[in-house]
Amino acid sequence: MRKTHLAAVILLSALVVPAPATRAADLIVQTEPVGPIKANCYLLYDTQSKEAAIFDVAGPVDALTQTIREKDLTLKYVFLTHAHCDHVFGLPELVKRFPTAKVCVSKEDYDDTALYLQWAEKLDPKQVEEIRKNPELVRMMDFDLKSIGEPAVFVKDGDVFQLGDARIRAFLSPGHSRGSACYQAGKMLFSGDVLFYRNVGRTDLAGSGGWDAIVKSIRRLYSSLPDDTTVYPGHGQSTDIGSEKNQNPRVSQNSARPN
Repeated sequence: MRKTHLAAVILLSALVVPAPATRAADLIVQTEPVGPIKANCYLLYDTQSKEAAIFDVAGPVDALTQTIREKDLTLKYVFLTHAHCDHVFGLPELVKRFPTAKVCVSKEDYDDTALYLQWAEKLDPKQVEEIRKNPELVRMMDFDLKSIGEPAVFVKDGDVFQLGDARIRAFLSPGHSRGSACYQAGKMLFSGDVLFYRNVGRTDLAGSGGWDAIVKSIRRLYSSLPDDTTVYPGHGQSTDIGSEKNQNPRVSQNSARPN
């Protein structure tokens, strides 16, 4: 537990509480926390068209792929909220199983993969020493997203993707990383490590967009989305835009408090 906790502190500073599966009209969301840091991976599918998308692939997403098989779904997209290793480590296996699925990530985060691989030089030596004691963590930290080649889509702000009759809109939201992206589908938002329940993503990691950037990104989400939009974050429990804009102690609509 100590090693896992340390890694969580290093990468995200968020609670690890699975979000419940939910249904909105013809869209269903299934959550699977995966990997040594328990990043939330999400399956979103349209019950009418049976088209599906996965958001982040932290490791073997066995429960999500089982649903794809059992429901006879077509995995159309794999959306990456950012390219940190704890959100993409399982991507090679997934693209082998679903070779026609389009991998989508921002160009900024894809280009910054080289920075993320320098974790041993960027982190505190004591943190590096602890990570090296856990072979699973080391394998994850050393994963190179570029090893699977270029993605099918370099996501840009405002891009819209179709899933059945549903539209998925990309919000480039720099801060936690230079190219972090959030994805809106109806009254749902997949926020990656930008916005958590009563917390926000770290901005002190290699390739971070910085504190001012994440504040601007989050407030843009607050002003762009209805209050009853459910937020599905990269770690921890789900939340909603309305409560976060008023009660988030780190970034609300009226105040911002860095660490």
